[in-house]
Amino acid sequence: MRFLLISLAVLVAAPAGAAAPAPLPREVIANGVEFVLVPEGWFWYSVETGDITQLAAGEPRFRDVRVWLDSFYIGKYEARARDFERFMNSGVTRFAKQYKDGETEGCGVQRAKDGRYFLVEPERDLPVTHLSWQLADEFSRWMGFRLPSEAEWEKAARGTDRRTWPWGDEYSDDTYAGFSFDAACNPMPVTAYPKGRSPHGAYNMAGNVFEYVADWYSMAFDAALQDGMRNPPLALHGSMRKDLDEPMKILKGGRWGSEPQAISVSERRLRKPSGTFICYGTRFALDAGTLRAMLARGSAKVVQP
Repeated sequence: MRFLLISLAVLVAAPAGAAAPAPLPREVIANGVEFVLVPEGWFWYSVETGDITQLAAGEPRFRDVRVWLDSFYIGKYEARARDFERFMNSGVTRFAKQYKDGETEGCGVQRAKDGRYFLVEPERDLPVTHLSWQLADEFSRWMGFRLPSEAEWEKAARGTDRRTWPWGDEYSDDTYAGFSFDAACNPMPVTAYPKGRSPHGAYNMAGNVFEYVADWYSMAFDAALQDGMRNPPLALHGSMRKDLDEPMKILKGGRWGSEPQAISVSERRLRKPSGTFICYGTRFALDAGTLRAMLARGSAKVVQP
């Protein structure tokens, strides 16, 4: 009887003739944006050990946690200025007034006297800059995508080992990433520095512009992460520290003015959701299921099976 019940359960769970889903393509273009696949599996996620303002001298800032993520897609390049120009000119944003750092406008997109936004250097394929988290989130949704989680961002940048930078553990130089530049506006094209690509083929995950991720900064979330967790959900609320005046969102990857340690995979920068700065950009993410639906309706195409 027990054998019969097990057999019936198997038949119900896997009906005869059911087709397995087709393998996910390694590289695609969706709504005009290039994405690379980050396959399902385990990786090492670096999280802070606690309130870094309270750490004693010599205490480690980070601990590595072995976490599973389902397959997803990450932008091969940073979000582009040319797409942000279209977004701003669509008139849908609720956060247009945030697109400034004081009196400084974006490095790649600026506003003309007639109110229209234009590309400052249309001949260069520059990343968008001067984003707040609210603008980055709204922009990504308008494009049909979402912001990656910090865990997804780190896996896309690091792969499955514990490397310090996207290319490995060797000390970085200016042939791998755009960093240690003094100029106020010095973003490089999104296709720059191919030597510094991540194991999954994503460009400029170190240096060039900081990239917003979806997460709140949450000490409780960091503390709860343990080896063996699968697809950890995002924290619903941010943490407060003595040095913070409100809950903060997270940026990753450093920028053109950062030092080598600040462009490592584990490093974070915090910013309030409405705050912006000259070097803040983002990178899009896409669920595997969403990509399959886009392929089915023709809004995405396969570049590399």
